[in-house]
Amino acid sequence: MTDRNPRAGGLAPDEQEIDLARHWWLVVARWWLVAAAVAVGIVVGLLVSLGGGTVYQARATVYLGQPLSPSGSSQVQGLQTNPSTVNQVVKSRSVVASVAGRVGVPADRLRAGVSSKPVSGAVARLGQTPLVEVVVRGPWRRQSADAANLLADAVVERVSGYADAKIAQFSVLLESVDVQIEQAEDAVARYRAALEDDAAPALSATDRLVLVGLLDGAEQRRGQLVQLRTQTQLSLTLANEVERGQVVTRASATKVDARSPRTSIIVGAVIGLVAGVALALLWEPVLRRTRGTAEV
Repeated sequence: MTDRNPRAGGLAPDEQEIDLARHWWLVVARWWLVAAAVAVGIVVGLLVSLGGGTVYQARATVYLGQPLSPSGSSQVQGLQTNPSTVNQVVKSRSVVASVAGRVGVPADRLRAGVSSKPVSGAVARLGQTPLVEVVVRGPWRRQSADAANLLADAVVERVSGYADAKIAQFSVLLESVDVQIEQAEDAVARYRAALEDDAAPALSATDRLVLVGLLDGAEQRRGQLVQLRTQTQLSLTLANEVERGQVVTRASATKVDARSPRTSIIVGAVIGLVAGVALALLWEPVLRRTRGTAEV
């Protein structure tokens, strides 16, 4: 068998360990370079976070609504229960362009500052929709708030088609029931007037019996219609308050840091650490080269 030379494919394991140990001790010997580089990175990161300019953030809270079956006995799935619906709507180029035109800001800059997320603490269970925040960040105070509110309105409009259809149907039914109740009340009033009129004693027993039957039927019909109106009003309220989406809180802009100071400091420290290690490893070779050049 032919012996393989470990040097042909790189350093042998023992030599690799020695080389890594040597690098480690070079870094330890120049620890002050690493510490100085980390300190400089932290300072630079802090300055970058403080010098990021003025940024405003506006948040609008949206309730997507809970769609129910036509009978109201069970939940149904739709746009309102899809967790990605809000982000797709608020990041849509057509929606952003429309909102940007209304508030007077560049569409691309507005879209870059738009985001959405479920409200913290909400538990998204099967068939249930959480509250969602529509967030706008930008260098504009009033426009950021207006844009967040318009985007929230756009979300509600796009997810509430099913609920709006139910609301329209219940509204038509309620108007019809109200008309029928008025007719039933007019009939009750006429039959009572006929029985209580001065000419009522002249009525035959058969006529009186017929009027009493008609009065009972009209009153029963009125009672059924009142019950139907109550049920329709409750269904209409359910569709408006539960099934239809709505903006829970309107947005108002607040000033925020352009960059998170904590994140900037961490990033600066990491970059400084890498730079410090590189300086520690290159310090001795550069120093030797500099001395050799000086002696020549």
